[in-house]
Formats: sequence, structure tokens, C-alpha cells
Amino acid sequence: MNPFFQKAISLAMAGAALLSLSACGAFSLSEEDVTELAQDDVQVVVGQSIGQELAATYAADHIFSLNTVSEASFNPYMTSSAWNKVVGMLVYETLVAEDDTFGAQPNLITAWHTEDGLSWTFTVDTERKFHDGGDMTAADAVYSIERAMGYNARYAARFRDVIGISANDRESFAVTLRTPNYRFYELLNIPCVEYNTGYDDRPPGTGPYAFSASGRYLRLDENHPLAAQMPLETIHLKEYSAAVDILQAFEDSYIDLVINDPTGMSSLGYSSTNIIKFVDTTSLHYIGYNMMSGVFGQSLYRSLVTYAIDRASIVSDVMKGAATAATLPIHPNSALYPADLAQTLVHSEAGLQTALQHLGGVDTDGDGKLEIMGQGYTFDFIVCSDSAMKVSAARAIARQLRECGFDINLRELSYEEYEKALEDGSFDLYYAEVRLCADWDLRPILGSGGDLNYGGLRDATLDGYLQAALASPEEGQADSIAELCQYIAQTAPITAICFEKSEVLYHRGVLSGLSPTQDNIFYQMQNWTVDLD
Repeated sequence: MNPFFQKAISLAMAGAALLSLSACGAFSLSEEDVTELAQDDVQVVVGQSIGQELAATYAADHIFSLNTVSEASFNPYMTSSAWNKVVGMLVYETLVAEDDTFGAQPNLITAWHTEDGLSWTFTVDTERKFHDGGDMTAADAVYSIERAMGYNARYAARFRDVIGISANDRESFAVTLRTPNYRFYELLNIPCVEYNTGYDDRPPGTGPYAFSASGRYLRLDENHPLAAQMPLETIHLKEYSAAVDILQAFEDSYIDLVINDPTGMSSLGYSSTNIIKFVDTTSLHYIGYNMMSGVFGQSLYRSLVTYAIDRASIVSDVMKGAATAATLPIHPNSALYPADLAQTLVHSEAGLQTALQHLGGVDTDGDGKLEIMGQGYTFDFIVCSDSAMKVSAARAIARQLRECGFDINLRELSYEEYEKALEDGSFDLYYAEVRLCADWDLRPILGSGGDLNYGGLRDATLDGYLQAALASPEEGQADSIAELCQYIAQTAPITAICFEKSEVLYHRGVLSGLSPTQDNIFYQMQNWTVDLD
């Protein structure tokens, strides 16, 4: 259908819905709403057809628009909509900003201090204002952290060591931890909402853009310190729900920027004529082991898997570049990543043959390569089938392990079946993903009794290294992380594969200068160039 008529029909239906609601007394249009609707209506023009080359095209309606889900909340701690979370990045700033190396930069919090890694003092920028005119204070920061701790699963786990938090005065607040963590400030890249508004659908934020009265637009907040540098005065909020409608609206430029998780179950196949900007994330893909397994309970066999997996081919051939290969569970972009050690663990034929030789491998087929012999057992390898890309990666790993002589049975399970198998310990190996925090706290997956330690790993020495890595002051952090990683390399409690990347897609000729991060795709938006004409 011609995009012009699609839009006209949508507007007609919206108008009918508004009349119906108004007649029931449940909806009324303010003067601002009427003005906004009129502005939107007169700017409708015919868009481009799906599949047409977009190299020299511009936004079809000459306005910048994002997709939303009106039935879902825009509250950053309550919403279940990925689209609304994107909009929220413009409205709700984080207490600290995370850069492309996953390092914390001052933002609403301007400074932090600790003497022992246990007791922290944070200073906030009290010159900042919320969109309702209220001043930013330490009470707002404390309230936002408490919301993160008490409600949202995405953030709650990172604050499990917090035993006390309170405002000292308007400008500063204190946090007390159960165990030392000199990188605790890295965890404060969480959205800030105004005190006592944490259950509102659209609580006031401090970001460069605020919701209009109707909620159908974002308007530039003139009080924001970067207001004069921002490239857009108004951002329109559209709504497309079905996947085919989202694809069509994006190709026809009725929405101008979209996100995609290429390794997730809801990945959409956007046209290759658009610009795809990969965004590094802290989501680690790895192989976990059942420590009760007669073979993979032994570190030598787990170490063999380290060399057997060709991560580079998995990233390029299976994930189509939507990941960064990693041999250790710390992102290579991080300043703390021990690159020299990591390089010694990269897949190589020489390293693989050495590992096989240590395990008594023999050349059974005369090809000049050793294989593992004598297990007499088929190993149960499980993966969640909800993600086609993860399944493909697990299949590739199973093939690589079979080439080393392991008899691997790969079971591709539904989410419910996969979760039950993990809880029951019904596996020898499992393919998993975990979203790590930028303090690189690995205790949930490697610590004895960790929430995500499904394989029954119990290693007091490893527990000590994990805690020491967090308890080291800044000048010793690189060394303590290196020691932890050296022990992980020797004992292979898990086998890191890669860190996945998400995607930001936009139209050629419309946007440029983007530098998105995993928590803010509008990071440094003041450097964007926008051409909607």
C-alpha cells in the first residue's frame, strides 16, 4: 500500500478513536495537543517503497520519529518495551555515563570517593533540573538507586552488596557495601527519576528531551546544559507493533532509527541498504560445565575446549560480525582486559595438538592430527532454541569438539526445557549468555553458590581471586584482574566465546556522527548531523 494512504488511514482511524473517547468523557485535547496533531498532519508526504535503494533519500515526512508502544509504560524501571526504553534514553539520564570502553564518566554524579572500597561518598550536580522544574538533589539519586535495588531485575542484582544508602545533604550521598568493591561506581549507569515519582508512567527526568503534554512528542528541554548543541528541536513518537509494519515504516522513513538484537529471538531482517552501527555490549556468550561430569569435571578436558573452539569463525561465519571474540570473560575493549594472556588462549592447531597430547590423544584416522580416545560416553550439550544464532553457534562448537574426538549430542531445547535442564543438572556442557556489569564482577557465574553457577562449581581459590579483583584499589586493579584471569585460563571453569553486539540502524543521508553505547544509543548526540530535508 502506498505509504501516503497508509498514513492517511492511520490518521483517520486515530481521529475516530479520539472522537469516540472524547464522547465517553475519558479523553480531552489540550491546546498543545491540537497544535501537535495539526503539525503532524500537514507534514505527511509520500515515502519510499520498501527495498528501494536509500543511498540518496531522506526522511519521508521531514520529521525525526521513533517507534513506541503506547500500552507499555515509559518508566525506565517498569517498562517491558525495548522501543520505550530507547525513547527513555533521551528523557532519563544515567547517574554516571558509560563510554565505549565500559568506563564510568561523571554525569549527574560528578565525583566519588572511597578509602576502603566499603564506604562511598558521591557528589551530585545540584544545578541540574528535572523537566517539571524541580532541582536535582542527592535525594533523587538515592531514590533512583533504591528503585533499581527493589524493583527491576535488570538492575537489582548489581546492588546485592549494598547494605546502606542515604543522602548526607542536598549535594552528596553515602553508600555502604557488604564487601569491598573499588569499582562500585561503575554500577551507577542507571536512569535517574525524580524523588517519589518512581511508579509514574512518565516520571520527570533530566535528559535533553522531555515528553510533551500529550506524550506524542519529545521536546528539547531548554534548561539542559547541552540544549544549544542538540541537533533536533522535536522528536515525534509513532507506534508500529507488528514486525512487518515496523520494517515497512523504517524502510519508508516514517521511523528514522531502530535497534536490533541480531543474536536474540526477536531479531528483525532490516534492509542492507541502511546503515548498521554495531554497539559493543557486556553480554558474554560462554560454555559452562557440569562439574559432576566424569570428563568435563576435569580441568584438562575443559582447557582442551578452550583451544578447540574457533571463535573467529563463529563470529564471522555464524554471527556475521555481530560479536567480539574473547577468550576471557572481560570485554577486549576494557582497559582491564589482559590482552597478552588472552592471545595465548586463541584457537590454534599447535595449541590444540599440545592439549591433546597432554590428554593422551592418538591419531586414529591417519590425518596427522591427534584425537581424544577412550571416553566411551556421549556428552550432553544443551542450548536454548529461542535464538537461531545461538543454536548455529552451538552447532559449530559441537562440530569442532567432534573433530577432537568427543562424542557430542547437541540438544536444542525450548526456554522452559533449557531452564529446567540447568536447574536439574541434566547436561555435561551448556551454551549460555550473561549480561555482565562494567565492574566485571564474575561471582554470579563463577563464585561458589553464585546465582548463575549451574554447574556446581566450588573452588575456594577462585572465590578468593574473584573477591580480590573487586577489593583492589585503582592502582592494583589491572594486576588483580590479570591474576584472576590467569587462574581462569589454567582451570577453565567456563570457556568464553564472545561478547555480543547490538545494532542501531538508520538511513543514509539522514543521520551521521553517531557513537552509541549499550546503555545510551544517543551518547554524545550533540555531535550528530541530521538532514531531514
